[in-house]
Amino acid sequence: MSCNTIHFGVFFASLFLLFSFIMFSKLSFADMMADSPVKFPEQGALPSKYPPDINTKSEDSEAEYYIFGTPQRSLEQITAIQAEMPNGRFSAPPQDWINLKRTRKILTEGGILRFLAVGDSIVNDTMRSGWIAKLSEAYPKADIKATVYVRGGGGCQHYKEEDRVAKYIVPRNPDLVFIGGISQKDIASIREVIHQLRSALPNVEILLATGTFGTADPRSPEELAKAPHSGTGVYGQALKKLAEEEKCAYLDMTTPWAEYICSTGLHPHIFYRDVVHANEYGEQILSKIMMEFWKNPDEK
Repeated sequence: MSCNTIHFGVFFASLFLLFSFIMFSKLSFADMMADSPVKFPEQGALPSKYPPDINTKSEDSEAEYYIFGTPQRSLEQITAIQAEMPNGRFSAPPQDWINLKRTRKILTEGGILRFLAVGDSIVNDTMRSGWIAKLSEAYPKADIKATVYVRGGGGCQHYKEEDRVAKYIVPRNPDLVFIGGISQKDIASIREVIHQLRSALPNVEILLATGTFGTADPRSPEELAKAPHSGTGVYGQALKKLAEEEKCAYLDMTTPWAEYICSTGLHPHIFYRDVVHANEYGEQILSKIMMEFWKNPDEK
C-alpha cells in the first residue's frame, strides 16, 4: 500500500472529524464562513496544488489507523511553497530543552533519532508539511527516522486502548514521541499514554503540543480560547501543567499559528483546504512553528 493511499484513507477518516466540528461549533463555523472568500466543496476538500512529492513507506495497522514514514515533501517543494505563500509573523514559541536533553544531544552531536508523531488529521497535516526535512537540514549530524501514527479524530483516548502503545509504538523504540492535534478528549488519557510509554521505554522523551486549525476563528481571541484544543485557554493551561508534572516538553502551537494568520491581514480560510484542515500554505505555517521550536540552541 502506498503512502498516497494512506493519505487518501486519512482524508476520508477525517471527514468524521470535519462534520463533528461543524455540529459542535456551528456558531464559529458560521462566523468564519460569513466573510470567507473561499468556497469549499460541499464534500471533501479543495484540490491540492502541491501534492507531496515523496512517496514514503506505509505499514500495516488496524482499520482506521495509519502508520507511515515522513517527510513526504522534498526541501525543493517546501521552498517553493514557502516562497509562494503569504508572508506572516509570529512570536517564537519558548524552547524546552530541559525535557529534551537526549534529543538535543543526538541532534547536535550525531546519531540516530527515532521520532514518532501520534494523533489525528491535524498531526497528519503537521507532518505532511515536511518539516522533518527541514529539521534534518538544520541538524546534519543526526540521522532522523520519523514515523507518523494517526487516525481521523484520533486522540490518546483511542491510543491508550487495545494495547495500541505496546503494539504499534513501543516496537519502534522511539527516542521522541510527539502528541498533538485537536482531538484530545481529556488530560487523563494523555497521562495514561505517557505512563504506558514510560513503562516500556523509560528513556523516551515526549513533546506535548496544543492544537491548530479547526473551526475556531483565530482572529477572535475569545473564540479561540474557548476551543477545546487551544493553547490560549483552559486546555493549554491543563496540558502545560501535565507536561510539568510528567517532565514532558510543552509546545503551544495555537498562539504562533493565530499570530501568523492574523499578521497577514488575510481571511484564515486562505490557509485551509476545508473548514477544518490546513492546505499547503497552512501546513507550512506549522512547519515554521516547529522549526522555531527546534532552532539549534548552539547557533548564534
